[in-house]
Amino acid sequence: MTTVRDEPESNDASIEALLREVGARDEPSAAAAAEVMSAVHAEWLNIVQQRRRQQRAVAWRVAAGVALAVGATSFAYRFMAPAPAQFASVSYVDGHLLAGSDDSNVAAREIGQFILVGDNMQTDAQSRAAVSFPDGLSLRLDRNTQLTVDATDRISLAAGAVYIDAPPSADSANALTIETIAGSVQHVGTQYEVRTHANAMVVSIREGRVRVMTPSTSDTGEAGQVLHLTNSGELTRSTLDATDPHWQWAMQAAPEFDIDNQSLASFLQWIARETGRHVVYSTPQAEAAAQAVKLRGSIAGLDADVALTTVLATTQLRRYQTNSSEIGIELAPIDSSVPTRQTH
Repeated sequence: MTTVRDEPESNDASIEALLREVGARDEPSAAAAAEVMSAVHAEWLNIVQQRRRQQRAVAWRVAAGVALAVGATSFAYRFMAPAPAQFASVSYVDGHLLAGSDDSNVAAREIGQFILVGDNMQTDAQSRAAVSFPDGLSLRLDRNTQLTVDATDRISLAAGAVYIDAPPSADSANALTIETIAGSVQHVGTQYEVRTHANAMVVSIREGRVRVMTPSTSDTGEAGQVLHLTNSGELTRSTLDATDPHWQWAMQAAPEFDIDNQSLASFLQWIARETGRHVVYSTPQAEAAAQAVKLRGSIAGLDADVALTTVLATTQLRRYQTNSSEIGIELAPIDSSVPTRQTH
């Protein structure tokens, strides 16, 4: 086995002798150094520019991806989001009824057009209107009324007054709720008016019952009562007859009743409901005759009493004297002075 031992002193001497023999290293000329530096700088710039181009390309691809995602989301929202639910359809307009969900689509609405959830509705100082629901409920707007449709069974009344006619056939499970600054109102098969003021709401009940609610209380109003509820929660009551002239505006805003091919009994029931009265027949025969008579023509443009007189004049029935809350109907007596036609 051979062992090699280090000899540091002899090695250092050899290196020193070699360096003396080679001599000092020549420095490059200034021109050569400048040329090298220029080449190195040019290469550095080239690398930097390539990196910037790569970064811009990546940024463009990211931006394009974001734009595509936003576009796809907008498309999906526009074409795949559920359409607003239908609230009711316009059934009467005297003047102008404006409706829409925002300023861009507010327009005058005509009879037969739909009102949707989210729409704002408004009448001016010369206008009244009504909308009808599939179950027969009628919502009427007085002059200078503003409201918002919050849901299929809820509206917020900001100004003016509305009249609700909920016939017995209306779906009580989806009773319409009227929200005001002072509280809310919900009906139980009734006719009533809600009028809002800056510091209170006034609920007038013509028929049936209503529930008047605040965050802390709940009260019931009966037919013939007027409930005055302040913003502070103070409730007072007064009375109002079903045939009082106060209700005249609601009759004027009522959808027209098409009498063509309707029974006289149906027409009489409509007149009674719109005027706050009820029909009284003198005999069962008079009631049967009213059910049997089929009407023709139109009562468009006629007020209630004129329409009643005009229609009865075409039948064998007539009114008889009753109190102001009733419409008395009887068969007209046969005039014995008029010869009867003989049949063979």
